[in-house]
Formats: sequence, structure tokens, C-alpha cells
Amino acid sequence: MKHLPPAVAAFTLALLAAPPALAMDQRQADALCATWKLDCPSGAAATSTGPGKGTGALECKVKGRPVKEGPAVTCKAGQALAWGDWKAGKKHGLHVTMRPNGSWTEERFEDGKLEGRSVEYSAAGQLLKDTSFQAGKKHGMERSYSADGKLTSEEVWAKGVKGKAPPLPSKADTKAAPGGAPAVPELEEADEVPAVPEPKPAEQKAQAPADSEGGSQANTPQP
Repeated sequence: MKHLPPAVAAFTLALLAAPPALAMDQRQADALCATWKLDCPSGAAATSTGPGKGTGALECKVKGRPVKEGPAVTCKAGQALAWGDWKAGKKHGLHVTMRPNGSWTEERFEDGKLEGRSVEYSAAGQLLKDTSFQAGKKHGMERSYSADGKLTSEEVWAKGVKGKAPPLPSKADTKAAPGGAPAVPELEEADEVPAVPEPKPAEQKAQAPADSEGGSQANTPQP
């Protein structure tokens, strides 16, 4: 598989590889699991489920109703496994899920549907996958990376329908267009088809007498 030129790859990784700022980072989520206390917005109260302090779910719910409203965190032995915000009983904003191997995902929601970038990182903090969503469907670019940061696949999606990915640049001197998109390579001279000029009116008139007599004198047999 062909890869992006080093300069373009470095620019793309610099733009995408750094984890975005979290609404609640892991340190803060772990602190909630350790203290087993959660500050909720006005009109909501903290509730907990699970076998005991430090293990289970700590959530904010509308008073008198089983509707999540505000932050929530899932814990195990005092450490956060997942956290994010809820609005009117639906996921809203950033949600983070930690995996047993140390890797994690960051997903953004709007009114319960995935919206914007969803990313996956390795335990070492290396970006592994970057997917764009719109109204809960893949929309835009989806890129996958190896553990050492090399681009391994690139796909294009439009409202949940997979399209044809743009070809990766094959020439070292291909430059990226504004916004990081690879520029379209120019056609080589061998691929260009020269245009055939249209005959001018004067040339058409000059050919008319020869055509009316059945051909030119050069093609008429001589005695």
C-alpha cells in the first residue's frame, strides 16, 4: 500500500494525533470513583448503582424521574471505566470509554447520536482510528493507523454510504491542498489528447470546387 509523502504525513499526524481536550479527564473521573461523589446540575440529583462504593455507576438524574441529566461515570475498584454527559436522557457531548488493555475511545454525541469526530487511541496514546459522523451516520473521512502512526487505510463516507477513497499520492513531490487534502496529480503529456482544430471558412471554400468535380487534378489519370 502506498503511503502519504513524509511531509504530508507529518502534517496530517500533527493535526490529528494529539488527543483533544476532554470535558472530564481520566484523573477527574478516577477522583469521582474514589470519593463516590458527583456534582449534578440544578434539578438533578446523584444516584448510584452497584455492589458498593467505588464500583458501579454514579449518575445524575432528574429529581423524581429516571432520566439522566448531567455527568455520569462507571467505576470499578475506584477507577473510571467510562464517563460522559447526558441531556434529557440521551448522550450529549464527549463520552470516553477505557478498555482493559489501556486503549480508549472518545466519541461525541448530539441528542443521542454520534456527531463529529470519534477517535480511538492505543495505550501509548497513538491515534489508531479517526472517523467522522453526522446525525449518527459515518460522514466524511475514516482513517486507520498502525501502532507506529503510519496510515493504513482511508475511506470516504456520505451519510452512512461508503464511497470510493481518493488515491494516495504516488509522487514524492505531490503537495497537499489547503485543509490537508491531497492535490489531484496533473496529467502527464502522454495522457493529454491534442484538440483537432476546426476548418476555417476560407479553407472550406477553397475545397469546394475540387469536391464538386469529383476530386483534385492530382488524382485524375493523364493520357
